[in-house]
Amino acid sequence: MGEVRLSDGIIALSPLRPDDATAHLAGEDKQLVRWLSGGTSTREDVEAYIRHCEEQWETAGPLRAFGIRAGADGTLAGTIDVRFVVDGLAPGQVNVAYGL
Repeated sequence: MGEVRLSDGIIALSPLRPDDATAHLAGEDKQLVRWLSGGTSTREDVEAYIRHCEEQWETAGPLRAFGIRAGADGTLAGTIDVRFVVDGLAPGQVNVAYGL
């Protein structure tokens, strides 16, 4: 997938990676379940989702999932998903979803 990292020096965006699973799962709350995931996740669900995201990056698929990272150690603070193919989108439009 190559190195992808966008940063302003305080917050960074980079692809989700396997070691994000614990923080991703710990950050799930009622609002994220309601608006994004559609149900309470298990560790296996999160790990499968991150593998799917990695595959999408590697194959130039229609999903780009970024981890929102904060601080010098890059602590996962949230995610941003950009989907290029979603029912109802006009050509050139994308669906952006985020959770903090």
